[in-house]
Amino acid sequence: MTFSMSRSRLLFRDGGEPRLFLPTLIVLLITIAAGFACVAVMRRPETAEATAQALLHAGAFDKAEAGYADLVRKEPSVPLVIALIETHAIGVDATNAQAPFDEKGMPVEVRQDAKMMSEEELDAIIANTPPDIAIVAHYWLGVVRHAVTDDARAEIVRGAAREPPVPWHNHLLAREAEERADVESAAEHYFREGLAFDERKHDVNHALSLLLKLEAWDRVRDSILDPKVAKIVSPLIRYRIAVHDHDWLSAVRWLAMESLPPLIPSPLILTSITALAWIFFCLRLGKVGERPALKLALYLVAFALGVLSVVPTLALIGIEEATLRIVETGDPARDILFYVFGVGLREEASKLALFLPLLFVVRRYGGKLDVLVTGALVGLGFAATENLGYLASGNLHTGLGRFLTANFLHMAMTGILATALDDFVADRERFASDFSRTTLMVVGLHGAYDFLLAHEEFGGTYMAMVVFVFLTKLFLNAVDHARRHVDRGISILHAFLFAVAVVTGVTFVFATVAVGPTNAAIAMTEGLLGVAIIVFVFVRTLRTM
Repeated sequence: MTFSMSRSRLLFRDGGEPRLFLPTLIVLLITIAAGFACVAVMRRPETAEATAQALLHAGAFDKAEAGYADLVRKEPSVPLVIALIETHAIGVDATNAQAPFDEKGMPVEVRQDAKMMSEEELDAIIANTPPDIAIVAHYWLGVVRHAVTDDARAEIVRGAAREPPVPWHNHLLAREAEERADVESAAEHYFREGLAFDERKHDVNHALSLLLKLEAWDRVRDSILDPKVAKIVSPLIRYRIAVHDHDWLSAVRWLAMESLPPLIPSPLILTSITALAWIFFCLRLGKVGERPALKLALYLVAFALGVLSVVPTLALIGIEEATLRIVETGDPARDILFYVFGVGLREEASKLALFLPLLFVVRRYGGKLDVLVTGALVGLGFAATENLGYLASGNLHTGLGRFLTANFLHMAMTGILATALDDFVADRERFASDFSRTTLMVVGLHGAYDFLLAHEEFGGTYMAMVVFVFLTKLFLNAVDHARRHVDRGISILHAFLFAVAVVTGVTFVFATVAVGPTNAAIAMTEGLLGVAIIVFVFVRTLRTM
């Protein structure tokens, strides 16, 4: 009794108004403390190279450079020397206000106060490497500085032409050729490097991708006939060939193989904990305590169906690209159509299709609230799978930004559509136009959100937050209509804030372990903006309900 009263005082004031800040802060701090405790007990020590790479992805170029420099001094190797040279070059460009770009061509946000080492310090480190490594380093340093000497290039060319070739020589000649847009030479050197060394067999796929850019389809097909090449070719290359050939069945098969997210422990754990936090919110929203056995089974099946909804989404991608040529082009006028009628339409259609079997079960055994919650959980299952792929990609900034916001975004969109579909099934004549209007609106908002994230020139993340606010309001209106009366226990507002606190806490732990607390906060900035907006709208709206 005493414990129950203490808990009640912690969550509510004497007048019944909910306390929000203190309970949420406590949950956040407990989550962070528990997260770091688990990391201390379970986590294997990160290698110095992995730490430097994570810092590089997070934009902390001076710290990444220092990490690579220490590694080169202690255990010099060609990959480490190349990483040091390139990290230095990117960091110098950043401090000179020349925005660097990542491997996908997207601008990388960096700290302008980064203190990079001098050119003389870099030269001194390279000079102390073993002769075979120094040869490669001097050549690549010349490429980066646009000042390769004839002797340095001749040494690399001789090594590349040997039988067997000297490791890395063809790879670096290919990269230089690619930078000067000599795609034919680049592909030739990539093939030679990838076929000679198993650890760099991905060079073969890069060579094929370059030939595909030239639309040299016959040469690509001839290359794949070589058994050595055939066993290396990635599903993505085969997918692109199938799309070109309008073979949508093969396109779907290869895309499914390419899109399976790798089960890397850290992203998998982070995704799982976050999903559990949002499932807790949905259970509270759906008043699971009223009929626990039925509702728990229903809600967990909904989440599983959401995970499976990725499958028809991939099928639709293959069909759209192979038959209709609906692809991203970089042209804003065409891309807005791609994101709305490509990305938005196929994802929402897939989630709604997987929700549909549950609708008839919910209509028989549940109510309007169960429709909303099962729809939201289907959206959460889809988002969990999608987020796992983002985090496993290694792009910390993009991964965390989407991770903090995408879960609720998909929950809201699918919950809204599920409610509209329920109304339509109940009375087709009365709600047909409402269902069409809601579907078009949600698909359009979904497409607009993704379009704005991809096109910073139109406001990027900040304009995407406008979409976020609108969807949050729509979702809350559906919540207000479905819940009708308040049940006992912690409030839905508390459940929401606790879920947000857990998600934010475990994300901060994940990022801190990867790149340190300061860089973790930088990487999470955009995502935290989205979280703050959701919290503001949620609190303000629910208090008026």
